[in-house]
Amino acid sequence: MNSQEYELFSRLLAPHNRREFMKRAGAFGLSATALSAFLEACGSGGSTGSSTSTVNMAGPIDMNTLITHAKQEGTLEAIGIPPEWADYADILAGYTSKYGVNIAYKPEAEYSSAQELEVFKRSQQHKHGDIGDVGFKFGSQAIQQGLVTPYKHAHWDDIPAELKDANGNWCTEYYGAQAFVINTDIVKNPPASFKDLLNNSYRNMVGIDGDPRQANDAFLAVYSAALAHSGSLDNIQPGIDFFAQLKKKGNFTVARSSDANMAKGEVAIGIMWDYLGLGFRDSFKGKPNLKVVIPSDGSIAGPYVSIVNKTAPHPFAARLWMEYIFSDEGQLFYLKGYAHPARYKALVDAGKVPADLQSKLPPAAEYTNVKFVTDLDKLTTASGVVTQNWGSQVLGS
Repeated sequence: MNSQEYELFSRLLAPHNRREFMKRAGAFGLSATALSAFLEACGSGGSTGSSTSTVNMAGPIDMNTLITHAKQEGTLEAIGIPPEWADYADILAGYTSKYGVNIAYKPEAEYSSAQELEVFKRSQQHKHGDIGDVGFKFGSQAIQQGLVTPYKHAHWDDIPAELKDANGNWCTEYYGAQAFVINTDIVKNPPASFKDLLNNSYRNMVGIDGDPRQANDAFLAVYSAALAHSGSLDNIQPGIDFFAQLKKKGNFTVARSSDANMAKGEVAIGIMWDYLGLGFRDSFKGKPNLKVVIPSDGSIAGPYVSIVNKTAPHPFAARLWMEYIFSDEGQLFYLKGYAHPARYKALVDAGKVPADLQSKLPPAAEYTNVKFVTDLDKLTTASGVVTQNWGSQVLGS
């Protein structure tokens, strides 16, 4: 826009309505291009008080700006966030109550990490799905496939470097440890180790939480079994061999260790995240009775990471979700669901963890031998081995 056009605009700024403004602009002979440039430079002039073109979407975004735009969008499409998982029921309700933004997550709440990435991929043609909660190794896959966009929330500095992407494309919000969740109404002699699972009395009782080629929880169950049977973080094959042996013996069932299957007794010994088992234990209220044990010979802690869809239909609602789940309130909800929040140390140091909540957690001694796997190369290699061998060597297909 040239200086003459700017001068003419100054004569238009007296109070008048939009129709009068456009009429006067035309009378002054201002070009449509110049008018558009002026309006863009001045912002939309709407009630939000800020223009989306000036917002740094990589974050953090001022909360007032974020809440205003999220409310205008009106909805958050959450993918892979089941309410029974890590107290997401309270987190989902808390987000809507606090910000007045509705959440749509059914029927996709039970999607695996791989399925969540498929939703984001399809969103490139038809926008759908704002945020996801995926296993650690799927964060890098999402970047490689160009499915995510970076956002660094206000508590970014509280998260250890190895639990977040340096560029903001994913961030660990919580983690769990692999555990045995045992229906003690059926199993009178509960196992304490992977080796124990070969006991003759456990026929058709042992299940994992899905297909390890797709579900991160199940994948790390296999990885944990590898550590218990002469494997290592560089060698997951002994874990596959163990489940093949368990299947041949008749102790392994392909039924998923879901809450429904655990409640029915279809799976009497589930290998899954500790927080899932502890949550099931509370919700079942003794019908059936459950015991949660960290296997003594091998357990891996697995971080879950939050991602924002690159083609999110509600980009501000998505970023507001990130701010909420990493806030004190959101992180304490994870802890209430027995997950280990990524900001746990910061919360403890600040004296923000309620004593009654802390007392419900398993003894710290049980977690002494739990290992983290945050080396993406190791995870990628292990995942490839499982993808190649699980069907033929365990399922016979």
